[in-house]
Amino acid sequence: MNFKTIHADTIKGFHQKYAVATGDGFRPNVAMIFASVDLALQEIISPLAENGVEVFGCSSCGEFVYDAKNQVISEGALVCLLMDLAPGTFGTRLFNREAYNSFELGSAIGKWSASAFDSPGLFVLASGLDTDGEQMVRGIQHAAGEQVSMFGGLAGDDARFTETFVFSNNKLDNNGAVVMVLDLGRYRMDGIASSGWVGIGADKIVTRSEGNVVYTIDGMPALDVYKDYLNVRDEDLPEIGIEYPLMIKKAGKQDVLRAVLNVDRETRSLIFAGSVPNGSVVSFSSSPGFEVIEFTRQKVDEFYRRNPAADVLILFSCMARHSALGPAISEEIDDAWAKWKVPLIGFFTYGEIGNNYSSACDFYNQTFTLVALKEK
Repeated sequence: MNFKTIHADTIKGFHQKYAVATGDGFRPNVAMIFASVDLALQEIISPLAENGVEVFGCSSCGEFVYDAKNQVISEGALVCLLMDLAPGTFGTRLFNREAYNSFELGSAIGKWSASAFDSPGLFVLASGLDTDGEQMVRGIQHAAGEQVSMFGGLAGDDARFTETFVFSNNKLDNNGAVVMVLDLGRYRMDGIASSGWVGIGADKIVTRSEGNVVYTIDGMPALDVYKDYLNVRDEDLPEIGIEYPLMIKKAGKQDVLRAVLNVDRETRSLIFAGSVPNGSVVSFSSSPGFEVIEFTRQKVDEFYRRNPAADVLILFSCMARHSALGPAISEEIDDAWAKWKVPLIGFFTYGEIGNNYSSACDFYNQTFTLVALKEK
């Protein structure tokens, strides 16, 4: 299994670097790409598809690549991981939501993945600012099994919250998901999701919600509750809401965070990245600052001790971490790359999919979700 990475600020620069990367006889058959919506995404993927390279990617909210030559965190650019995988050990497919709800979309993904290999491992990216990431994950588990291994995230659009995209081969979609499935008989796929966000303020009750749409909290319109608590204006949401997600408190289980992705000002409701069940006990949450980096460092240390061997690292990091930590975000990415010293690629997301501390898969916000991929 061979890898090469590319970072480019322009379409022309990407194609030039691709030509250099393949000039020595390297023939990749898969390209994992995370790119800004400022770039012409179709012009990135079409030439690759014409050369027989399967494409798996999405639009980003900032992107990064680390290897022996480059350690770059950027905005408005693209990163690419070129891979030469053994034929018959992987597959890619784009799923349009069409009339599907998020659970049904996940079920279609899970059914296809389970039919591909006896033991499938999934990378999943989803577009659409109203996609319920948790319901999509539950749908995949329903069809492919509760213990299916999967990692990924929701596509970004440089914090504009207007339109996000996924793409595969020669197709671009603003309302769907793209999946890369691997045969875990040939690969190891292990990961960890670490947050560090802490609850603030008194507990509240979600008094009316449907899926990932919250209408009222403590009997008040959800939008007004956020505005009053954060002392912000209507137009400050959803952007400011990303940094102050709801913490859903689950008795006996790991708490999860839900970030605001969209606002319905007519109904005064908030649309979150994942489900917020009616009757949930919640509180606001925020980053405690640089303590987040130390928290993540400890979790990555534990993960490295369990999984010291990797061919490549893939990181799905919430855009709220970048917003909260600023340039210091490089510290937690640097630390992970320095342990394994293998290529690391990733992007800042609107939501993350991965294993929690008990190795169960879930959908998150505000996490640093790191995946170690190794050919057996």
